[in-house]
Amino acid sequence: MKIRNGLILGLILVGIVFGSMAKLGTTAAPVLKIGVGRATGMGEAFVAVADDASSAFWNPAGLSLLGSRQIVFNHINWIADVNHEFITFALPLKIGTIGFSVTALTMGEMVNTILDEVASPAREDTGTGLTFGASQLVFGVSYARLITDRLAFGITAKGVNERIWDNSASGLGMDIGLHYNTGFKSLKLGMAISNFGSEMSYTGRQLDFADTLQNTDPPATYVTQPSPLPVLFRFGLSYNLIDREKDYLLFATDLVHPSDVNETVNIGFEYCSNRLLFLRAGYIFNTDSEYASDVGYQTGICAGLGVAFKIHNQLDLKLDVGYRMIKYLGGSPRMTLNLGF
Repeated sequence: MKIRNGLILGLILVGIVFGSMAKLGTTAAPVLKIGVGRATGMGEAFVAVADDASSAFWNPAGLSLLGSRQIVFNHINWIADVNHEFITFALPLKIGTIGFSVTALTMGEMVNTILDEVASPAREDTGTGLTFGASQLVFGVSYARLITDRLAFGITAKGVNERIWDNSASGLGMDIGLHYNTGFKSLKLGMAISNFGSEMSYTGRQLDFADTLQNTDPPATYVTQPSPLPVLFRFGLSYNLIDREKDYLLFATDLVHPSDVNETVNIGFEYCSNRLLFLRAGYIFNTDSEYASDVGYQTGICAGLGVAFKIHNQLDLKLDVGYRMIKYLGGSPRMTLNLGF
């Protein structure tokens, strides 16, 4: 009874937060919002599923449900020429499950250009011959354990770094999650607060300049506006609509409240045939109908396919491919490899 009352109280608090959280505008480290793993084929409805190593991203409490070690590799062809890489390792121990994860967002080399002088008839906005890069890195350490036979708790501490040319910004964040097996058939509940942490502000050589008008000594420096991390609140449930020994049809839905954009309702399905073939589909509903119309209702369509192999008695391999539709920027394919041993 105490556990149920605590869970209800937690949901009430989340409801209060949902109702009172103000939009914060621009946030730093958008890499923290790009979903990973098989969940991306299910409309990113995963906080109550959270049953593999990718839970380190969605809900760290789910790591406590793993029965063996897992490594997950995830690659995403994000918009334009941006690539997203994610790797996580989960290790169950007697004291709980620990996990380590690394996320990298890279976009290759870009040509440095200068601003065109309006008063001059000549064009100055051509390349200078120099190139620069931009990237985002996230390092995470997770810990999860079962509090009771039905309730699990997890936490992730993460370090975030953004870099553009010689300028960089760093920050620290934290994820906290709960996973609850209700005991009613296959119904499970999940809740997570992600990316709660510090603000990030750029510093670096490209922000230093000499003010020729004021002749400042020492040279002046541009000061950038600090930006918060993109905090996300997720609450969801999962339930097997079909539940057989080797086949199931999983339904999951998440209510997602980001700190910088509109709320979404994520819905996903996963059908498993003979524990070998997995078909997934989902949709991300934006609660702002005007915004949803502007970005196109096709944006938010998700689909995925997975296959499982038994390589050895102690080695399982799962290969998943997924696709997220983004109307004006093209689709985003992704691939996930899960090794269990």
